[in-house]
Amino acid sequence: MASFDTESTAGLKDAAFDYVVVGGGTAGLVVASRLTEDPNVSVVVLEAGTNRLGDPRLTVPGLGVATFEDPDFDWNFRSIAQEQLNGRKLLANKGRTLGGSSAINLGMIVYPSKTGLNAWEALGNPGWGWDGLSPYVRKSQTAAPPSDANREFFQGMKHDEQNHGSNGPVQVSFGDQYMPYHSAWMQTFEKLGYPQIEDPVNGAGVGPFVTPGAIDPATHTRSHSAAAYLGPQVQSRLNLRVVTGALVQNIVLETGNAGVVATGVKFQKDSTAYTIKAKKEVILAAGTTQTPQILELSGIGDERILKSHGIETIINNPSVGENLQDHGIVSFSYEVADGMPSGDMAKDPNIAAAAMAAYQKDGSGPLGMSPFVSAFMPCLDLAEEEHAQLLAGLKNSIENPSTPRAQKKQFEALQSLLKDSSEPTAQYILAPFQLPAVEGDDIKRLFSMPHPGLFISLVSLLSYPLSRGSVHIGSSNPQDAPIIDHGILGHPVDLEMHARHSMWMEKITKAEPMASLLKEGGRRLHTEEPVDELEKAKELCKSLVLSMYHVSGTCAMMPQEDGGVVDSQLKVYGTTNVRVVDASIFPLEPRGNIQATVFAVAEKAADIIKQHVN
Repeated sequence: MASFDTESTAGLKDAAFDYVVVGGGTAGLVVASRLTEDPNVSVVVLEAGTNRLGDPRLTVPGLGVATFEDPDFDWNFRSIAQEQLNGRKLLANKGRTLGGSSAINLGMIVYPSKTGLNAWEALGNPGWGWDGLSPYVRKSQTAAPPSDANREFFQGMKHDEQNHGSNGPVQVSFGDQYMPYHSAWMQTFEKLGYPQIEDPVNGAGVGPFVTPGAIDPATHTRSHSAAAYLGPQVQSRLNLRVVTGALVQNIVLETGNAGVVATGVKFQKDSTAYTIKAKKEVILAAGTTQTPQILELSGIGDERILKSHGIETIINNPSVGENLQDHGIVSFSYEVADGMPSGDMAKDPNIAAAAMAAYQKDGSGPLGMSPFVSAFMPCLDLAEEEHAQLLAGLKNSIENPSTPRAQKKQFEALQSLLKDSSEPTAQYILAPFQLPAVEGDDIKRLFSMPHPGLFISLVSLLSYPLSRGSVHIGSSNPQDAPIIDHGILGHPVDLEMHARHSMWMEKITKAEPMASLLKEGGRRLHTEEPVDELEKAKELCKSLVLSMYHVSGTCAMMPQEDGGVVDSQLKVYGTTNVRVVDASIFPLEPRGNIQATVFAVAEKAADIIKQHVN
């Protein structure tokens, strides 16, 4: 795949294609691949980043974090100072290479919930509920069942093979070298009264589960969107052109009787300007941070923002770039008992070399797997009066005149989830290595294992955050980074919920069999003393929370009067032929890691577009 030429600009001057796809990431390559299944349809993909398809940091699952903050792979954005987080800035990690963020993330495949997707539909998006989208989760992937050894190791593991994808491009599998903590995770939750009841692929499920990875079980290589949807057969299609290093300047828009029409896309490559004509549509798949940036650079957005940067307003829609949602994560790290393993052993060059040798030999070992287990859980240890207070806090937001209409609608949809005390409101993840606190935005420290000794980490994230942020242009220069405001923990209900969920992580480590695997009186990298007071937990969350890089919602699919940017056909309001296909269209954040949902959205979008092919 490394020989695939995406650098050539031959014939690009004033070239014309049926579809111009902006962004060769998680969603863009899905759409391009599916549309070019028809040899009579021509597609060009413009990717601002690199082509590093053969690089081991992308192909070897365990090396993904080595790409973070490297401009060859990562946009390396930063948020503005977050006042609610004591002025901290957050890393806004985002893939800058073919495959996008699916090529550099931690590879986890986590499925959306029935209630979460049905809330999408209830917000005015017919066809986008569980029944409308879950088939596309299956269409996007081929899921290998757990091995007999895994089933024996994880007692009570649920895997409904008939409900998983069996012939999709994205390869999904389980690992082969789990640690004692992984099986203890399942048993500990069962002891706490929460065994795994069903496979999360079915859209429900409270309790623990083994998190599969986007990894090919035959080759043990990462199955990101480029590997899955841009294989050799697709690369050889004469009706598909992929150009890397192509920084889009703006969409060329003309105003006609039927509305605003996109006639092409301007981009720059190697200091040369190009304009590519779009005969049918322009499809924005630049992601939650850059799709709204490109819309604003093209004159679609809040006229006040556009005017301040000297950009003519073509379509005034103040919702562009608003509604940013993200899963903030809080990590607690615990020292393991003497004699127990940990991913921190990779600090030893000999052990790291042995792991690489094992991978190179047959793909086995920690480098060839996604080493995580998870759980979806409701907020426990919450008195009836405390639960009522949280609901009252949400009701106050709904009734507050200053709350934007879009948020009112979303909060109303989420209200039913919070009312049900048995509905999961958080995802817990066990990572078999240390995730220490970071100063400022020094994300390299997070994965550098700086502390001596061996640790595991427990992570909590809110499944359905109420906090909202934004992404907007900071200038009219496409090369300038957008202004990103994550907004994480900005809503008081979020702060209290996350604090309570964080406190419950301490309960996991005190229950058997997990407790026996951790060192009694061992070091704790998050705080020296157990977190058992709500106010202290809140302050700890403010100082520890990081972005999980699950940003979504900035071009929300909702009725325009409710704060939407695209309709249920993913067309940008006011245009006749501009669509958005990426996580920015999510009206609400899914309950966990979002890449499986992005793949599904892109698959459904491709079918929608095909239905409109003349």
